[in-house]
Amino acid sequence: MTTGQALEAEARQTAERIGRRRRGVVVGVRRGAETSVVGAGDTGRGAVPDAQTLVEIGSITKVFTSLLLADGVVRGDWELQTPVRELLPDGASVPGRADAAVTLQHLATHTSGLVRSPSRIGLRQSLRFLQFGHDVYAGFSGDDLLEALATTRLRRKPGTGGVTYSNFGFGVLGHALAHALGQDFGQAVTERICKPLGLIDTATDWQLTDEQRERSAQGFRGRTRPAAPWPLEGLPGAGALRSTASDVLTFLQAQLEPDSTPLTEAIRLTHQTPAGGPAGMGLGWHRAGTQVLWHNGGTGGFRTIAAVRPGEGTAVTVLVNQAAGADLAALRLLKRVS
Repeated sequence: MTTGQALEAEARQTAERIGRRRRGVVVGVRRGAETSVVGAGDTGRGAVPDAQTLVEIGSITKVFTSLLLADGVVRGDWELQTPVRELLPDGASVPGRADAAVTLQHLATHTSGLVRSPSRIGLRQSLRFLQFGHDVYAGFSGDDLLEALATTRLRRKPGTGGVTYSNFGFGVLGHALAHALGQDFGQAVTERICKPLGLIDTATDWQLTDEQRERSAQGFRGRTRPAAPWPLEGLPGAGALRSTASDVLTFLQAQLEPDSTPLTEAIRLTHQTPAGGPAGMGLGWHRAGTQVLWHNGGTGGFRTIAAVRPGEGTAVTVLVNQAAGADLAALRLLKRVS
């Protein structure tokens, strides 16, 4: 069996195993120059998902947001220690604590002190989410984000304590970077990340073409319960991107070989724990030990994960169009192919 055949066998075995328990799944694997993508189940539109099937990648978006941040640092647009207040619209109010300002680094490492969500999710929203996968942020705009920011209190002094995961924080980060660049978030990611890396199917909901919508999977709460889409217009930096297994693998290949891309310095910056940052984080990326960088994602009807072992030249992504993930299976696959 050749190296490529062995890689495909691993991907197929994993996809078939996950596909027995999920509505649909795409498994993508890369080792060195070899790549394999295998789908199982269905997209909810009468087809088996494949390398070109678009899904909501949820919080994997955060590593794109962090790369946008790092690219701006490399270009000299801002610094990691820049207070986020300086990049927001005039009049925007940002909470502080103990005379410490929330910086871009704090937001990208989940050490800002902001709570997980910018809006309190009530019983009605929770029930609609559980029953229909309803977007709990539906109707939540960028203006609502700034209003919530102005009225919130930090749980702790920015930069202290461990990692406290915050969609609120990454929503603010994405909003601030886009405003500073004079673009919306999707446009900024397209121009500064997707085009340089050759990603052709990574976009926000409002950027999708009719042809891309036709290739998009339907999300599901359970195997037979469709879920509503999650555009996340008010929090795009936290989880609004759609993508394909092909694009995610291309993005992961850039993490494995940053010197082969136009974003070398920025990519390397996202892999590092910044000065004063938590050991378990790069910029956006989580660390599993010293060898693995990963991030997963979840919306009303999708669960996703992307993981790399830079020292081994291996990468894995698993994209599921159901609200039941496969993180452990993905990380086990990454270990087997490394």
